[in-house]
Amino acid sequence: MGSQVPVWIPIVVALLGLAGVILTQVLSGRRETRRMTEEAAREERRWQREREARTHETRAEAYARLMGALEAFDGVLFQARALREAGKRLDEHQLAEVREVRSEAQHALGPVVLHAPEAVRQLVSAATLPRMRLAAMLLDPDDEGTRMRPAWDAGQRGYRVMRARMRADLGFDAEPVEELSGGQPTVVSSSSESTSDPADTTSLPPSTL
Repeated sequence: MGSQVPVWIPIVVALLGLAGVILTQVLSGRRETRRMTEEAAREERRWQREREARTHETRAEAYARLMGALEAFDGVLFQARALREAGKRLDEHQLAEVREVRSEAQHALGPVVLHAPEAVRQLVSAATLPRMRLAAMLLDPDDEGTRMRPAWDAGQRGYRVMRARMRADLGFDAEPVEELSGGQPTVVSSSSESTSDPADTTSLPPSTL
């Protein structure tokens, strides 16, 4: 009699083959899932880097615009304050110039308020409000001028602290904010330099970021 293959052997072989197919599909599915997960993670990291780069660029532009506007504001305020302290009145052209630079500074605030972190936004008022008050005094022909110098000094202190915080936020070297906050009121920004002689209207060139 010829030998016969037991019935269970083909069944076992078929089951092993089926198990192999299923295992291959499972492993392949896991590899595909892992690949897709890693690809998604890489895409997320790339998108995050691009977003951070865009945020950095947007903040830098907003900071530069506000700082430039405040530097220009200072140049006009310094000369106008010197005239008033010398007992002179501002003519219509000078008054219009004060209004113009004040308006430019106000328009430059929006992007900073929108894009800057809270630590920077909190310092913007200390840098801008004293300048706005000083501009209002200069535009008022009846103002006695006794509060002009304190407003100027407060604006200069606020500007330096704000500028240092902005530079630090962008990753640039900056003056220690703690030292600036506790400094003396004679410290001024690089846009213009106060002197004891009110007739001196020379302004320093603006600084760069």
